[in-house]
Amino acid sequence: MVNLSKFLSIILALVIGYAVPAHGQEVQKSSSDDYQRGIQLFDRGLYEEAVGELEQFVDTHEEHQLALSAQFYLARANARMDSLNKESYYERFISRHPHSDFASTLLFDLAEEAKRKKQYSKSINLYQRSIDLGLPKKKAAEAYYWMAEVAIEAGDTEQARKYFLTVGEKYPDSEWAPKALYTRGRLFLSENNYDAATQAFELLKKQYPNAEITRRIGMALGESYYQQGRYQEAIGAFQDAMPYLDEEMKTKAVLLIAESHNYLQNFDEASANYLQYINRTKGTDKERSAHYGLGWLYHKQEIYHWASDEFEKAAVGSDELARKALYYKAVNEKLGSRYREAMETFRSFGDRFQEGPWVEQTYYEWAITAYEMGNYSEAIEVLLPLVRNEEQLEWGGKVYTLLGEAYFANEEYTRSIKAFEAAEAVTDVDPAVKREARFQKAWVQYSNQAYEAAQAIFQSLHNEVPNEEIGKEALFWSADAYYNMEEYGPAANQFSQFMQQYPDHELVGPASYSLGWSYFKMGNFKEAIGPLNTFLQKYEAPETALYPYDTDTRLRIGDAYYALGNYSDAIATYKQVLGAEPGGDYALFQIGNSYYRSERTYDAVTTLRRFLRTYPDSRLSEQAQYNIAYIYLNTGNYSQAVEEFQTVINKYPGTSWAARAQYNIGDTYYNAGDYDKAIAAYKEVMEKYPDSDYIIEAANGIEYAQVSAGKTDTGTSVLEDFLQENPQTSMADRLRFRKADKMMQAGDYNGAIEEFQQYIRITNNEELLPDAYFNMANAYEQTNQMNEAINAYQTIVQEYPDSERAGPSLAALGRVAYSRGNYQQSNDYFSQLLEQGGSQYRLEAFIGMGNAQIAMGNTGQAEEQYRSALEVNGSYDPANVGLARVAIQNGAYQDARDLLNLVAEANTTEVGAEAQYLLGVASQRSGSYEEAVQSYARVSVLYGAFDRWNAKALLGKAESFLKLQQPGEAQAALNTLVTDYPDSPEAQEAQRILDSTN
Repeated sequence: MVNLSKFLSIILALVIGYAVPAHGQEVQKSSSDDYQRGIQLFDRGLYEEAVGELEQFVDTHEEHQLALSAQFYLARANARMDSLNKESYYERFISRHPHSDFASTLLFDLAEEAKRKKQYSKSINLYQRSIDLGLPKKKAAEAYYWMAEVAIEAGDTEQARKYFLTVGEKYPDSEWAPKALYTRGRLFLSENNYDAATQAFELLKKQYPNAEITRRIGMALGESYYQQGRYQEAIGAFQDAMPYLDEEMKTKAVLLIAESHNYLQNFDEASANYLQYINRTKGTDKERSAHYGLGWLYHKQEIYHWASDEFEKAAVGSDELARKALYYKAVNEKLGSRYREAMETFRSFGDRFQEGPWVEQTYYEWAITAYEMGNYSEAIEVLLPLVRNEEQLEWGGKVYTLLGEAYFANEEYTRSIKAFEAAEAVTDVDPAVKREARFQKAWVQYSNQAYEAAQAIFQSLHNEVPNEEIGKEALFWSADAYYNMEEYGPAANQFSQFMQQYPDHELVGPASYSLGWSYFKMGNFKEAIGPLNTFLQKYEAPETALYPYDTDTRLRIGDAYYALGNYSDAIATYKQVLGAEPGGDYALFQIGNSYYRSERTYDAVTTLRRFLRTYPDSRLSEQAQYNIAYIYLNTGNYSQAVEEFQTVINKYPGTSWAARAQYNIGDTYYNAGDYDKAIAAYKEVMEKYPDSDYIIEAANGIEYAQVSAGKTDTGTSVLEDFLQENPQTSMADRLRFRKADKMMQAGDYNGAIEEFQQYIRITNNEELLPDAYFNMANAYEQTNQMNEAINAYQTIVQEYPDSERAGPSLAALGRVAYSRGNYQQSNDYFSQLLEQGGSQYRLEAFIGMGNAQIAMGNTGQAEEQYRSALEVNGSYDPANVGLARVAIQNGAYQDARDLLNLVAEANTTEVGAEAQYLLGVASQRSGSYEEAVQSYARVSVLYGAFDRWNAKALLGKAESFLKLQQPGEAQAALNTLVTDYPDSPEAQEAQRILDSTN
């Protein structure tokens, strides 16, 4: 039997170039036994015993040709025994034998270990050391290759590609070169750098056409072409690679060929390859990819029902492909007008998937479909889960905008506005989407009659993008919002601006029409005519017009001429629309009125009679007959007037014109001096028309006729009798209100309070309740019942916030809170007034908030409010007085005087009195006491009616005299104050000063 150890040692000796001389064979053979035993022990993992054998061999055979190998294994055995010091054992060997193959082997080992420990720089450095020590080309190529692999693991792909390229360039004949170029191409591919990957694979193919690995690049090269969109080249690469691919890769190649044909619109070839792929993957999950591709193929050909069928086959499972397929199934059903099926598919998606990929896109399309079908509630329900996970939304702006539109369509306006506000607030949304959200928010507010808020947004949108379509349209709606707020001046300015800036815009016609109306509403009838005529020139009526704007425009032009007293032009304009439907009746009616205003009474009467013959069923017929009667009344033909008024009653007995005519019969008799018949006619109004609006006027007529006839006034008893006989009449409430109101006007505040309380208890008509509470609150104030007054004002604000009395009530609450020293509460009331009171209360609200802030010592905020008031009205005296008060607080006395002098010189109201008093305060605080005395003295001279400021001025005057050491003058002022204004707070202070000086 051959000694295995001896055989291995001989082979190893041959490998390392060892030759044994014949004459020394026995010696060498016995000397290598220790070496062989050490190697055997090392291979068996007995490292300690191996160290002993190898050390003995090295110590006794230092010059032996196996000594280097023995030291190599000794270093490795020591390292295995003491792993913590592995590197030191290796480095000791390397330092002694740096250019040996064993040194590079150990460096490779250390490099691999460093890589395992993620010490990537160290690993690369170790490979580089091995190269620097002079490795042969084959080994150097390998070192560069592994350095590239380390760089990949370290994430430095750019450096890795450089190492791979070095292998190919420096060692082109090495077996590692084609492998390096191949791996470099795969690296590009993994980074989706398909162009570079293609170049790398093409370089490999060119330089190593016969290399085994080159035959494997066909699939990778095809993928690179495919990912670059070079589909024809991809198809060729895949087909070339087919003979070298295993079945799995062939299947993948078939799918990619199908996809490439699909992209190239080669639908027949694509379909054939998809079907081949399905046959290859039948019964597996993979076949879904082909069904998905077929779905897109049919979708492109607009065969939507086939597309939806294929997408349905791909929609199995819960992965991303299934989600996409289910989404596109619904989309294709929708495109095929199968809305019911589409909605069912969307709902199925919602049941299966509540989070994850494609949820947002699908839910959004689902909501759009529901919205388009008019199912706004479902659209809202679909979108709400998305907005509850707002931080995950990619389409936040679009989702919130659609939600806002759905709420708006569902008439949930408050929620709609909030949704649009949320859309506007999303920061990662395209600015155009934000602007659309803001526009929609403004449109909701506009449609909900929140015109002021809408106008501000429309205005800001126009300012931001005046040349974009949304900015142009926003200017029009900003103007229209002003119009609806009855702020016709700003409306006219913006309509005019719109027409000048965008003369070709489709809304320029409506803008011209609205501009004319704005001037008309302001009473600028002359200016109204021009834009209305422009509208007539530019307006093209549609085939089916819901409203005859051309007719309406001519009527408004006629009305403008009528209002200007230019009756001939008015008549000429009205004649242009005679016979129009609708509008012709109004034109003929106005022609009659124009004749009357031109004092052509005959033509007026004949025209109105013609009107009655031509339009007997017109809504204006009652008024036309009434106007005939009224003309006779005004021309003094009383008998004919009575006859014509009686005709109104006979022809239109159930209308308000009958009651009005009966009342005017009374007026006719009154003007004729026949007071008894007048009284009888007035009483007939109350008897025949108890629900008429003319009951109160009739009662007043009876009162005047009785007084004129020298009889006793029985008007009050007539009213009381009427109320007893007609307790349920609609006028009963107004009559009771009139009774309470008369007591209020007569100064009987306690009686008025009782009557208003009674009215509030029994009335069934809420129309006058805000007025009743308001008047009652005033009466409470007059009788110093402040808590009751506050309750009444608060009732109006809380229960009737939309009434005309809500604004004055908030102002009164703010004023009362201020007078009681509740300054923060006062500020809050005035702030609420600014928000809810409308434009007519803005000045009062700003001044109220300013006064409250200055009372709390917040001069900066007070100044802000006063200046806001001046922005509304640049010459508003209360605002200038407020700024003067701020200046006094800040010690800027000369600034205060400059402001106050302007007011005190021209204003004769209480504001002027306050200004004059504050002039005294400014002088007193600046130490100019004589000037202060003079200013205080002017208060009583110029504003004697205003007790509050006279009392304050007398106290200030006395204090200034004391500073001037004129105690007699001071005492006289204090005594006057105590005597003339005993109930004022200043009188109490005056008495305290008098008591302290006596």
